[in-house]
Amino acid sequence: MKNFVFCERFKNELEESELTQNEIARRCGIDSSCITQYKQGKSMPSIKTLFELCSVLDVSADYLLGLSDRKSILY
Repeated sequence: MKNFVFCERFKNELEESELTQNEIARRCGIDSSCITQYKQGKSMPSIKTLFELCSVLDVSADYLLGLSDRKSILY
């Protein structure tokens, strides 16, 4: 269930971002195919990559993982 929440929220954040999938992958130091796998629910990012994704997308890890409904990193 949490994987589904992550996939949906991650896809939404990607769509809202003004960055391309390739640019996000480059900034996170991963291959763009990883982004596709995360979107499809085929894999989950490592903690290091999750941290980078949150930083690039300006969203909290708790939100992406479905632990909170607050997007903001700052409370």
